[in-house]
Amino acid sequence: MNESTPPANKLIRILRRLLIIAACVVTVIALFYAEEDLRGKSAWNKFKHEEEAKGEKFDYTAFVPPPVPDDQNLAMTPLLRPAFDYSTGNDNTRYEGGLRWRDTNAWQHLSNMRLDLEIVGSKEKKPSAGQWEKGSLADLAQAANFYRGNTNYPQSASGNDAEVVLTALNKFEPDLKELRDAAAARPLSRFPIEYNFNPPFAILLPHLAPLKGLISVCELRAVAELELHKTDEAFADLQLAFRLSDSMHDEPFLIDHLVRLAGLSITMQGIREGIVRQAWSDAQLAAFEKQLTSLDLLSDYEHALRAELAFHIRGLEYYRNLGLKGNPLDMLGNGPQTGGTAFNWMPDGWYDQNMLMLAKYYRDYLLPEVDETNRLVKPAVTVAMDKSLAQLHVGPYNVLAKLLLPALTKAVAHSSRTQTFVDQTRVAVAIERYRMAHNEIPDSLNALVPQFLSQIPTDLFDGQPLRYKKNGSDAYVIYSIGWNSTDDGGQIALKPGSNPNVDDYAGDWVWEIPPPK
Repeated sequence: MNESTPPANKLIRILRRLLIIAACVVTVIALFYAEEDLRGKSAWNKFKHEEEAKGEKFDYTAFVPPPVPDDQNLAMTPLLRPAFDYSTGNDNTRYEGGLRWRDTNAWQHLSNMRLDLEIVGSKEKKPSAGQWEKGSLADLAQAANFYRGNTNYPQSASGNDAEVVLTALNKFEPDLKELRDAAAARPLSRFPIEYNFNPPFAILLPHLAPLKGLISVCELRAVAELELHKTDEAFADLQLAFRLSDSMHDEPFLIDHLVRLAGLSITMQGIREGIVRQAWSDAQLAAFEKQLTSLDLLSDYEHALRAELAFHIRGLEYYRNLGLKGNPLDMLGNGPQTGGTAFNWMPDGWYDQNMLMLAKYYRDYLLPEVDETNRLVKPAVTVAMDKSLAQLHVGPYNVLAKLLLPALTKAVAHSSRTQTFVDQTRVAVAIERYRMAHNEIPDSLNALVPQFLSQIPTDLFDGQPLRYKKNGSDAYVIYSIGWNSTDDGGQIALKPGSNPNVDDYAGDWVWEIPPPK
């Protein structure tokens, strides 16, 4: 018995030392976490208080639009209401079949209000609205071929392409009438978005795709109606398209802003189709001018950015509070992501440091890209941000911010391009009104002021009036020097490829009216 005592005492001493070492390790880790938490919290709170003193807002609730009464709310009209009439579980069940629309027929009906429903095995190209950037117009022949024999749409026996298109899209006329009546009676629009849902990345926006689909239907209908000299009907369809784009105006997400830009571009392409055909009346053109003048997409872009930052911060706070249960990489995708378990062990202070890094990039780059006061866009700031991100070495204080930021850098180009299109369309509307009054287009845009324009819209890249070139008695181009800030004489740049798209970052941004057919 005595012989076994020394080994037992030795084992006890070893265990005691191991416990002391473990306690020291735990203490060091605890001190490390405490220090990082304190450092991160202090840095983030200091920055936030300084910026809030300047008027910045980081609480997402500041960007949530207030509710409106249903009887004044376009979003609550019977056609649109089903978009948000669903039942759901937590974020995981949303992506694992847990999302259910209560009235599946109504939701499917809304989702199918599109101009490009295909039949199985069809090889016909989908309808094309044309591209104002390339000077192209809607291809009614291509659209008619798509609809002929397509059992998703009513059929016309006519050989006239415009008649075929209009007959097909008249399938939606009862619903469009409902929307036109609702738009006249309901001046406001608030979709019941679950802004308080956690995690924020799982907030659903099911209305965006149907709205864009409806806008596209309105525009193509308008083109067919213009071709058939049904100008009043075309005007009504484009008025509805404007209103549908405006229905998402107050929503505090960058994706809503971008979808709205797409809807406005589609609608303005319809206005251009009417100008090419010299179809619009002076009163209709004046109405378009009023609507276009009210658009300030640069201000809307800045508002969307600030809201996006607030929701990103809320997302980081959400995963910070989850601790070991959370995976912040979920913020980067459309559902729960694999991997990222290392982030579960991040100190709270590292989340704060990433919030700080994210907010600093917004302050130093994303927001200064636009000088709203002087109505200028600064591509050099975007270039500097891209360079800064490329040179930023990944570390615990910036890893999440570095993952989130690249997706934001192209939004300013989309916003400035669409605002340029708005300005160019305003000028084209004024030129058309001048042509109707004088039986010719002006030699200079100065002739439009003040009767048809209070002033010539300025180029967002140098502050000079938009450029204008006549290409004949009724043909012309209006152009901006574009993202490269170089006057290329009204020439666009195309990306490489067999069917190249316009390069948004090279060449001029051109709005063209070809000679009448």
